[in-house]
Formats: sequence, structure tokens, C-alpha cells
Amino acid sequence: MSYPDSPPMSPSIPTEWPNFEGMPEDDALTASRPRGQKLAPWIWWDGEIRDSNTPHVHYYANALHYGVAVFEGIRCYPTAQGPALVRLKDHLERMLISARLYGMKLPFDVDALARAAIEVTRRNGTQNGYLRPLAYFGAGPIDLKPKRECPVHVFIALRELGTFLGEDALRNGIRVMTSSWRRFHHSMMPAGAKASGHYANSVLAAHEAMEHGFDDAILLNQDGNVACATGHNVFYVKGGVLFTNDETSSIVPGITRDCILSIARGNGVQVQVRSFTREELMRADEVFLTGTAAEVTPVRELDGVSFSTGKKTLGAFFQRTYLRAVTGKSPEYQGWLTTT
Repeated sequence: MSYPDSPPMSPSIPTEWPNFEGMPEDDALTASRPRGQKLAPWIWWDGEIRDSNTPHVHYYANALHYGVAVFEGIRCYPTAQGPALVRLKDHLERMLISARLYGMKLPFDVDALARAAIEVTRRNGTQNGYLRPLAYFGAGPIDLKPKRECPVHVFIALRELGTFLGEDALRNGIRVMTSSWRRFHHSMMPAGAKASGHYANSVLAAHEAMEHGFDDAILLNQDGNVACATGHNVFYVKGGVLFTNDETSSIVPGITRDCILSIARGNGVQVQVRSFTREELMRADEVFLTGTAAEVTPVRELDGVSFSTGKKTLGAFFQRTYLRAVTGKSPEYQGWLTTT
């Protein structure tokens, strides 16, 4: 099957692009990325820009003991118009919803937080970066009712970020396993909230995958259907149809996931959003993961089963289209970007 703008596969290389320097010019969207995760020198903390070395979290902060904090991850990409933050207000609105679910009243609204994100990005001179807005319950009594007495603190920190899962991951894909740990059900905790304590579940699965020599893990939910990867949404392609699941599968409905669904529908790709089983995933033609950090990362193997990767796949089309959009090369997606 031919997909929009799919370039021909080169027979001269066994893998897609063995290194970023060898990528065709038109697709060299990741060539100049930083290789580490250097921390930015300035942080926005409770309403003001500070030296990132000066703020501290109190050792009796309720969030440190009970995990009650909410956060977002927002990418910054270089564009011809300057550094741009991707879907800034969508991320911040979701953070406020997550906070509300945990009874946390933030002292800043979306507009104030958006201005703060822009300000701290400018102050740090960030081009390729990752912003981490986080709100947490601070110091107070040892109590499971933090909203009664614990103050709420909010910060926005930055760090450099290139390719999250490794330079080879975007082009050649990753190896994943099905975790023995299950994703918690949405009847147990608000699964759609990005709350810090929720990610202990993902840490268990990620460590299990690492110890077995895999790059990441797929978690099933209480029903035995596919939920998500450790920090990413799951898509698969079968017969030219794009599949992903929804909130009933106990996922965080990702912003990048929404971008891919928009791209699919705008390009006439048939989409089905529904729960699906591990067996359906194993029968797929292609599998890929999406997330702010992971972007669009193909899966080349799941539990020993191999999937198609490469420039002629639908996943590669989505990856290329998404990366062009977030780097300001696609006018139809300019609304996703907030330049700084």
C-alpha cells in the first residue's frame, strides 16, 4: 500500500538511517538535536524566575511522601520563527484538570502558566528542550487530606532533550515486551490524570523491561486488553487501518496521540478508536508509540514478533508529518505552536 509522500526505499542500506548525518536533507528534522539532557540554568518557581540551584522541596512535602503531584511534559522545537512550544495551552489545561481531580487548587490559571512557560524558555535560550510544569502539595501535617492544610507549589523546569529513546529508535524502532505488571484500572485512580504517584506503576514495568533486555514495555489493563507503554500511547496498523484505544482502556489520552489522530483524519486514513487485545496487537502490520518525549517511535519487535518499519510504512509517514509540523514546516499545523 502506498502512503502520502512516502519516498522510495533505498536498497543500498539495511536499516533506515544508520545515523542522523546520513538522513536525506528534506527529512533531517532531528540532525542537530542535543545528545544529552542538560538542565537549564533558570526555573520558574511560584511566580518568578530563579536560579535553578536555589529552589528546594521541603522534606516533609506531602507530595514527596504520598506522590500527590500533577505534571506535564511540553516540547520546545526550533522553527524558522524561533523556538516554539507544542500545544502549550492544551498541556496546561490538562494539568489543571489533573489537579482538580486531586483537590489541588493552583494559584495560577492557564494564561499565567503559559506566560511563565514562554518567559522561562526565553530566559534559558532553549531551542530543543523539554518543559516540565509540575504542581505539588507542599509541607504540612502527616495527613492524607493535603488540600486541608498543605500549600500548593508550582514550577516549570527545563532541560535539553534530543531523541528520548535513543538515536536509533526513531528510525529503526525499539524492542518491547508485555509486562507482567498490569496498568491500574480507571475505577481505582483517575487513569487519565498525569499524577506523579501513578507512574510508580510504569517504573515497575520499565525496570522489568530493562532487566530483560528490552527498550520498553506494554502494559495490559485489568480486562486483559492493551493499555499503554510505560509512558506512551500505543497505535497499530492492520490492512491500512489505524487503531488506538481510548480512556476506557485506562490510558492517559496523550496530546501527541491527538496530533496523530488529527493527521490521520486530515489525510484520509481510516481510524478505529477502541479497546484491543494483545493478540490483535501481535497480528498487526505495524506498531508505534506516541508521546511528547517519545514523539512517534516505531516498534520493531514485541515479545519476539517482528513488525514492519521503514520509510514506506504508515508509521513513518506519521512520524515525518508530525516532526515537520512541530518544527514549523507545515502551515496547516501552525496552530499547534506557540513561538517564544
